[in-house]
Amino acid sequence: MLILPEDQAAQVLDMRECLNTVQDAFIRYNKGEIYPGGRIALPVSGGRNIGQLLTAVCTKQPFFGFKFSAVFPDNKQLGMPCDQSTISLFSNISGEQLALIGANYLTALKTGAAAGIATDWCAKKDACSLGIIGTGYQAYTQVLAMEQVRQLKELRLYNRSSEHMEQFAQRIAEKQSYPYKIIPCKSANVCVEGSDIICTVTSSRTPVFDAEALKPGTHINAIGSFTPAMQELSEETVQKADFIVTEHENGLWTAAGDILIPYEKGMITRDKVRGSIADVLCGNIAGRQSDAEITLYESVGSCVLDIAIAIAIYKACK
Repeated sequence: MLILPEDQAAQVLDMRECLNTVQDAFIRYNKGEIYPGGRIALPVSGGRNIGQLLTAVCTKQPFFGFKFSAVFPDNKQLGMPCDQSTISLFSNISGEQLALIGANYLTALKTGAAAGIATDWCAKKDACSLGIIGTGYQAYTQVLAMEQVRQLKELRLYNRSSEHMEQFAQRIAEKQSYPYKIIPCKSANVCVEGSDIICTVTSSRTPVFDAEALKPGTHINAIGSFTPAMQELSEETVQKADFIVTEHENGLWTAAGDILIPYEKGMITRDKVRGSIADVLCGNIAGRQSDAEITLYESVGSCVLDIAIAIAIYKACK
């Protein structure tokens, strides 16, 4: 069995390779060559912390597997990642465990790549200003992905902690793929007002910006709301979206507080969700139709993508 610790796993794929792997996984999912199984969410410590188990099975490759992730928002006070994950990969011929892979960074890399693909198909072609709300572990790979799919001219940042925001700005300045301005903002609304693309990357249970701050033509990647109680986007923001795409519609309607809260209030209907990113990639549904549309990618996590990444790493390392 391949045992790949976190520090080694993080060195195997770069963002460009991950974008290709994730796009291929979406297409395979659309063809029925890989599909997600069940999802178990375990509230821990009164519900503030979450343990999650996600599964996926291949039909054209000899693999299946699962990812376990623990989301403990207060871990930043302990100097530990808030999201901690491992991926277990198995043979679908013998049931043998083939790999155990540390997946903290891989989860962030995969999530960034999925948002990057959504952005490539849903954002305006000339979008060049990126706004990031939340500057934690996941935010870094969002920037890496957006650098690849659009030619950025500026990166706008907001975090409630100015210290964390400045540290993140410095990290990006040292790693950015090409020159663009990095602008720390005094509020989330200021960040949003100047952005063509917005990524919300928080564990918030209350909306992080006001709908009035959105300008026409904005594309939003909502990354943090993956349980019914979590909400990064206001009901009015979701209402303003011309359409929503996600990884898997079934997962969205059981997990995404951003969508469930306005739906349960009668503020949106199910047809607001146009379909999956795979549907867009394969031409089953349309992406952006005009430069004025506000588009929303709601991420709830997909073990299809996790297993695709694990397979790529297993093949590279075995």
